[in-house]
Amino acid sequence: MKITIIGAGHVGVSITYALILREFADELVLIDKSDEILIARELELEQSIASFNLDINLICTQDYSHTKNSDIVIFCAGLARQEGQSRQELLQINTEIMLSCAKNIKKYVEDPLFIILTNPVDFLLNTLYEHKIFSTKKIIAMAGILDNARFKYELSKKLRVKMSNIDTRLIGFHNDDMVLLKSYARINNKPLSEFLNEEGFEYIENEVKTGGAKIIRHLKSSAYLAPAAACVRMLEATRSGEFLPISVILNGELGVKNKAFGVMARLGLEGVIEIMKLDLSQDETDKLEKSLIKYHYKGE
Repeated sequence: MKITIIGAGHVGVSITYALILREFADELVLIDKSDEILIARELELEQSIASFNLDINLICTQDYSHTKNSDIVIFCAGLARQEGQSRQELLQINTEIMLSCAKNIKKYVEDPLFIILTNPVDFLLNTLYEHKIFSTKKIIAMAGILDNARFKYELSKKLRVKMSNIDTRLIGFHNDDMVLLKSYARINNKPLSEFLNEEGFEYIENEVKTGGAKIIRHLKSSAYLAPAAACVRMLEATRSGEFLPISVILNGELGVKNKAFGVMARLGLEGVIEIMKLDLSQDETDKLEKSLIKYHYKGE
């Protein structure tokens, strides 16, 4: 398998490093506009490959011709969100960068599985869809897996339960309007309602929704290790076939058509295979509808 990662910053190099450790691909191409960064990344990553005696072909380059025959392209270039800056403010800046990179990829790769990590992911995915560069079912965005990991982490911390004994799901946008599915959450195969009252769940919701902002506040930059791990989890799901929260272009599901939205979905290298049907509670339905109206996915 050949994977191209666009953007050699913290997220891009973390993904590349994780893919090396997981031995997920035979070929890795890391694209960036900075020669200095590429030289440094190549040295460290090649030495990491040597440390484990692996046979992985790594290319760190500005030249998009090396992306030819890539099965998967991961876009994580662009500007990161700064403290106090909304994901929406990033849209105009990162749209131009993404479209330029996608068009360069198109010259050498006809229709890869194209994954967006750069924020705001849902709305960048909308833009990519509108430009019809790749097949609709093969363009997706990673965010829900990260948000779901934060959901699981916060429950584990609050309830002092092993993460392996927690099952969580969520849907929606990668912002404060995400919908954590309390009705589907399980602790040791028991409903979450047996462990948390409504006030306790609202606390968890807030902690999950501010998870990224807290990292920015303390680190003075966006998260990169957890997003990279979530991306690799998504890639591994193309082999396992498990359902994960992923932003995809919907075709009428949840009343949304031709727009990007986070759902529970199964992936393959051919793109979106199946979207899980969910039986939401009334409260979850209300939150979903409110968010769809807010972002003009549905009329007032």
